[in-house]
Amino acid sequence: MKRNFRALLWHAGFLALAQNFIDVDTVIPAMLIESGGTAIHVGILTAIMLGGSSFTQIIFAPFISNFSFKKKFLLTGINARMLALLAMAAMLYFSADLSGSAIIGLIFILITVFSLGGAFANISYTDILGKSLGGNLRKPFFSARQVITGLILLGSAFLAKFVVASTVYPANYARMFLIGFMALSVASLGFWWPRET
Repeated sequence: MKRNFRALLWHAGFLALAQNFIDVDTVIPAMLIESGGTAIHVGILTAIMLGGSSFTQIIFAPFISNFSFKKKFLLTGINARMLALLAMAAMLYFSADLSGSAIIGLIFILITVFSLGGAFANISYTDILGKSLGGNLRKPFFSARQVITGLILLGSAFLAKFVVASTVYPANYARMFLIGFMALSVASLGFWWPRET
């Protein structure tokens, strides 16, 4: 159980670090408009980002609940988000070489993968968290997680501000997503350690 405790705290800490670097809600809609997207495009994108994740949980939850072990689903969801972030970083970096329609198409594909990956991972995370920690470790875990994530979120906010100011758009946001990808990759290691019961 202590092994699971440490692994879950590891994940929480690096996820908090990634949090300020994976904020796709602002830069991606702006990029969509800049690439020739209309109000309809922005509306569909917003629906995918805000409602898509919640809606797909309704679909995924009954499917995942049929399996006793859910770590593979969690890692699938996390890996999907990581690959989407890496692809978004590449898209931003090479955006000058892409047509507007190509960027719009890529945005919809990548945000859909990012949102679906989040829905897939959230369901499994809740289940694994509940099974991996005994009742005597849950209260210390949530207390420690609150302190660790709070401190790291504060520090990462200053780091994110520095990265954004270090160069011009779109290179700065390409770096942001790349750092988010790396932090999420390290955070995902926390789910290779817990022994799922």
